[in-house]
Amino acid sequence: MTKSVRVHTGLDVFEQAYMRLFELYRDGHTVVVAFSAGKDSGICLELAIMAARAAGRLPVHVNMRDEEIMFPGTFEYAERVAARTDEVDFHWAVANQPIVNVFNRKQPYWWVFDPALTPEQWVRQPPAIARHVDALDITRIITREVYPTAPGKDIFAVVGLRVSESQTRRYSVFAAGGHLTKPNAVGTRNCRPIYDWQDGDVWRAIRENGWDYNHAYDVMFRFNVPMRFMRIAPPTLNAASASTLEMARRAWPRWFDRVEDRLPGVKTVAQFGMRSVMPYRRSGETWEQCFMRECINEAPAPWIRERAAKVMNAIVGMHRKHSTTELPDARPCYMCVGNMGSWRTLAFALYNGDPFAMKTRDIGGVQPIEPEFFRPGAGTWGGFAPTWS
Repeated sequence: MTKSVRVHTGLDVFEQAYMRLFELYRDGHTVVVAFSAGKDSGICLELAIMAARAAGRLPVHVNMRDEEIMFPGTFEYAERVAARTDEVDFHWAVANQPIVNVFNRKQPYWWVFDPALTPEQWVRQPPAIARHVDALDITRIITREVYPTAPGKDIFAVVGLRVSESQTRRYSVFAAGGHLTKPNAVGTRNCRPIYDWQDGDVWRAIRENGWDYNHAYDVMFRFNVPMRFMRIAPPTLNAASASTLEMARRAWPRWFDRVEDRLPGVKTVAQFGMRSVMPYRRSGETWEQCFMRECINEAPAPWIRERAAKVMNAIVGMHRKHSTTELPDARPCYMCVGNMGSWRTLAFALYNGDPFAMKTRDIGGVQPIEPEFFRPGAGTWGGFAPTWS
């Protein structure tokens, strides 16, 4: 099968991934595939079906949280998977959760299937099988309450994480000591069966087995999107998606028209690229001056100004504890926490306020901003296990 990586077991990555899942099914644990309709979760699904069949544990539990706005072809693929009822028990969740829009500095969240809008204003409608779930945090959707688990057994969420995609993912596997994690806040463990796969392994497995997949990838390939940018995710999560949004505007013009009406800032970034969502340093200006102007003095919202000031004060204070020089302007001091030790890195991290605290968590007390802050009654990220209705 897929022979690109050999390890001490003598098994290739395909066989190893299969065995990782088969052992969980064989030992009686509850296994749920966390499905995103991307290529990696699709591979995990097909491997889980193979393993569950061999262990006599079909159908496979599959859980997908609907994000409303994804490239065309994504939800069509999900519906084809859900229709495989002899192999799959599909939970299609609608949580109305907020998602980051990095292209809108003043209001960084948009709400999935926003209840404050009419359904006609949504980019698309959820399918008839969708059910509402009262949990904003995705880690609280796959729980023992939803998927009963035998006494003494664990519940596992199967995720398509691969370490080749980022160093952060590689470190997470090393920190966990392998492909299985410890239980999270609601007692669910993660299983990452394809963590050691390369892109070539993924596509070879799909081709050689004749497996179904999301055909949005075909469109991205025809439009020469680099492999590293072929991601299936809400297109507003990070600034790196600017290049694929420009592709999407040409590939799916009717879909893009609905998206730009729904999400302020998307049209601008598709026209002008990442430059439109980055701090602009004027001629003769230092990065410190740029940070003060863009993130504090001329910040478009008070919350951005306040978070930028907190992180700035914390970083400058920490830097003074280990250095007699001023905070560097461009090249960061790597002794500073989170590689934030320069005015340039501060400017890029705080330009949009970092609402999810993806770069600045715990620096100066900064935490992800609760949905309640932007919309009273919208809820908080933590809390409770979900109920389905």
